[in-house]
Amino acid sequence: MGIVTVKVVMWCLLVAGIVGFGVALSELHVEWSVASLIVASVSSLVLLRIRSDSHPEVEGDRTVAC
Repeated sequence: MGIVTVKVVMWCLLVAGIVGFGVALSELHVEWSVASLIVASVSSLVLLRIRSDSHPEVEGDRTVAC
């Protein structure tokens, strides 16, 4: 499975989680709201991890100011 496929799936899960949260909130379903927020959060964390892994040169440029 390619990285583009993983990104597309994660973006779809993120959008589905946000839309699901909106629907669950309007219908006052607590369990659906929590589940939707968990899906959105996990998919956004995976997307951030993919983004940080695609730019390894930035990691070495950070210096600590004393």
